[in-house]
Amino acid sequence: AGSAEFGQLGNGETGEYFVTASKIAFANSTKFERRAIFVQSAADAEGGLVTDSKDSAKMIPLPDSADIAIGSISCGKNHTIAVEAPIKESPGQSASSRVFSWGCGGYGCLGHNVQADEYTPRLISALRGPLFASNTPVRAAAGAQCSMILTKNGHVYYWGKHRQGTEATMRPTLIDALANNMHVVTAFSAGSQTVFCSTKNAVTVSWGQGTHGELGYGLGKAKSSAKPQFVEKLDKCLVSDVACGYGHTLFLIRDEDEEDKNALKKMKKLETDDVAAFMAE
Repeated sequence: AGSAEFGQLGNGETGEYFVTASKIAFANSTKFERRAIFVQSAADAEGGLVTDSKDSAKMIPLPDSADIAIGSISCGKNHTIAVEAPIKESPGQSASSRVFSWGCGGYGCLGHNVQADEYTPRLISALRGPLFASNTPVRAAAGAQCSMILTKNGHVYYWGKHRQGTEATMRPTLIDALANNMHVVTAFSAGSQTVFCSTKNAVTVSWGQGTHGELGYGLGKAKSSAKPQFVEKLDKCLVSDVACGYGHTLFLIRDEDEEDKNALKKMKKLETDDVAAFMAE
C-alpha cells in the first residue's frame, strides 16, 4: 500500500495519469494486496551478466513465483529489498535464499548495475551462485537510497549510496573492512545518510554523514566518516538490534549477565527528571 510513483508497490506499473494538462498523478494504493509475481531478466535466466541491453530490459516471471515466501523485508525512501525465507535443503545440496528488489533504482540501490526503476520484484542475480551456496542471505536492510543484506556467516553486502560526494555502488559489494577482519555482524541498519553494523564480539561501527551526531562518535568528534569507524561508547556492548532514522539512531543492548551490566554502566542514563521540562510543556 502507498505511493506508486516509482513502482514501489510491486504490481508492475505506476498507474501514471494526467489530472490536468500540467499535473501528473499515480495509481496509489490504500489497501494491502499480496504480490505473487517475481521476475528475472532474460539475460539472468540465461546465466549472462546484467547489462542495459534489450535482453536485460525484458523480464521473465519466475516459474515458482506463487510459492515464494519472504523471510525478511525492508523499505528505503522509494524502494524495497526482500530476502526469501529459508529454503529446505535437499540431501547433499544446500539451498540459498534469493534476494529481490523493486521501486526507485536511483544510485543503483536495487543492485542490478543500472539506474532504472523496477515495477515488479526482481531477482538480484549478483547474490546468486556458488559463493552464496553455504553463506545464504538471511536479512535485508534499506536506507534512503542504499541497500544491504546480511548473510548466514555474518557478512554484509552493500550497494547504492548513503553519503554525499561519493560514487554510488551499483552492485552488491562485500564490506571487506569487516569480513577480512573476522567480524561477524549480527545487527545492522541504514538511515538517510548513515550505516551501522554491530558484531557478536560487541563491536559497533558506523560510517556516513551524521549531521546531528547520529553516527555516535561523541560530542566534539567527527560528524562524518567515509569508512567504517568504531563507536567507542558502545565498546563491549552486545547490540541485539539497531535502527537508523533520518537524524537519529537507536539500539537494543543486551543486559543478561555481569559483563553486560559492566558495559552498560558507562552509558549515560536518561532519567525522568531530565525530560521533566519537556513533559510539562
